[in-house]
Amino acid sequence: MIESKRLISLVFRIPRSKLQALKGLSTRTRVRQSEYLREAIEDLLAKYAEQQ
Repeated sequence: MIESKRLISLVFRIPRSKLQALKGLSTRTRVRQSEYLREAIEDLLAKYAEQQ
């Protein structure tokens, strides 16, 4: 499958406490929240790749 370089917006809901934790991490490390979320999705997909 060819993966497009374009990014697509996605809206979802998370608990306020998780958002605050993500914002804090992002502020401390100066890494964008979106980068952390993309990394988390990649990790999750890799974890379940064998089941696909």
